[in-house]
Amino acid sequence: MIKIKSVNFQLDRMNSLEITQIEEDLFEVRLAFDGKLSMHYMSRQQLLQLGSTFQIESNINEFIVKKN
Repeated sequence: MIKIKSVNFQLDRMNSLEITQIEEDLFEVRLAFDGKLSMHYMSRQQLLQLGSTFQIESNINEFIVKKN
């Protein structure tokens, strides 16, 4: 059984990135940017690629690789 884990990066006053683990290899990613919210479902591999894109890879990797 997976316990839901979530991490939130407050980028500045208005912008944030929230990642929630739903299943072992499924994550919900919410990005609030300039008052607009986008939500995506990503696999572990896609999320790792996202981390390298946004230069926050070490924080995302730490969140992803932790086992329940």
